[in-house]
Amino acid sequence: MTETASGGPAGRISLEHAHATAERLRLRVRGKPEAEVLSDLADRLIALPGVERVVIRPNTGSIIVTASDTADAVLEHIAALEGVRIAEKPKPPPLDRTMQFGLLKLDADIKSRTDEALDLRAILVLLLLVAALVQLTRGHIAGPATTLAMAAYSLLDFGRGR
Repeated sequence: MTETASGGPAGRISLEHAHATAERLRLRVRGKPEAEVLSDLADRLIALPGVERVVIRPNTGSIIVTASDTADAVLEHIAALEGVRIAEKPKPPPLDRTMQFGLLKLDADIKSRTDEALDLRAILVLLLLVAALVQLTRGHIAGPATTLAMAAYSLLDFGRGR
């Protein structure tokens, strides 16, 4: 591996600021750098002021830095290293998209486990009907039982192709 005049590696390594507490910093390595690059990075990190311990986990791509100084101060030192770029953690997707994806995945899992016999809508209909029956046995005919039964009926796929 070639080195620069300052002793750092010639290649660039991109790190993502994943998490920080008062004296602990977790970075995530972007890409799959070679073990030699990670080892060199660990040596360079432990030499920084305020850094007490560096643990590199190649399997997860995480770097854990424990410091006697604040995590923010150590992060500034790491960002100043030659050949190291600190990228901000990407923003998570919007909550509504995440929920939609989760429901679609749940529906697909239910279909695959029941050999297409049930889907999420059918299970919701069954649950609403069971809840309506429970309300009927308690004598709540007009209110809860009717409401639950109508909600189940509205979810049925009469006349709609699947």
